[in-house]
Amino acid sequence: MSTIVLTHAEEPCVRPALARKAASPRDALGRMPILLGSGPEVLDELARGAEFVRLSSSASIFERGSPPTGLFFVCNGAVRLMVSGPEGKDKVVELFEPGGMFGEIGVFTGECYRTWTQAVGAVVLVHVPRERVLAAVAMDNSLSNRMLVAVCARIQRLIDAIGSTVGGPAAVRVASYLLEQLERGARGDGCIVLPAPKKTIASLLNLTPETLSRVLRNLVEEGVLTVSGRRIRVRNRAQLARLLTHDEAALPLRAHPG
Repeated sequence: MSTIVLTHAEEPCVRPALARKAASPRDALGRMPILLGSGPEVLDELARGAEFVRLSSSASIFERGSPPTGLFFVCNGAVRLMVSGPEGKDKVVELFEPGGMFGEIGVFTGECYRTWTQAVGAVVLVHVPRERVLAAVAMDNSLSNRMLVAVCARIQRLIDAIGSTVGGPAAVRVASYLLEQLERGARGDGCIVLPAPKKTIASLLNLTPETLSRVLRNLVEEGVLTVSGRRIRVRNRAQLARLLTHDEAALPLRAHPG
């Protein structure tokens, strides 16, 4: 796999960069959450043939219909998983952030990709060849179990996302997403940094960019949020959570169904 040189980038994501100070792909792999329980021999196996991949904004990692080459770990930036909607419009179905992995379905099934992926801004990945992943899983049963848990968690998130983004008020979709980001970030100060530009987040939530901006603006006016670019601070978490009950009294006055 060739290394793609960074060119231009969208507004950078300021989440922790796992590749920072990583001297080698093995060093970066050792920092990935899913690999923290693996021994040195497993990391050595994964590192054989592993390499950094540096991508510029909107660059493709793999295309729909292409054969799987291996597993990707996100060190810095974010990657969007794309599908084609019913009217042929591209839609974001998931975002992979630092510490995340993707491409595992192709690794284990050997089938060509049915989705495609793009870099969100400047991205640094570690690519591990498919044969090395399969060898490592054969060596480490606990790694196999952790990957199974991770895949099941992704499936559950996608199911939950379908339930929250298909129909329903736009404000409810936005509230659900922001609360999930708060829980995943495990921060007590109510601060969130969106992992991608608002246009990408809107696609993920099955909203137009204009509707997402309108909902955020209304929530700011209601005193629920403060927003500065991709930085969002939840000032009233209880009020945000009330939106999930479809309580009309909690909905922003000018919220639009989407």
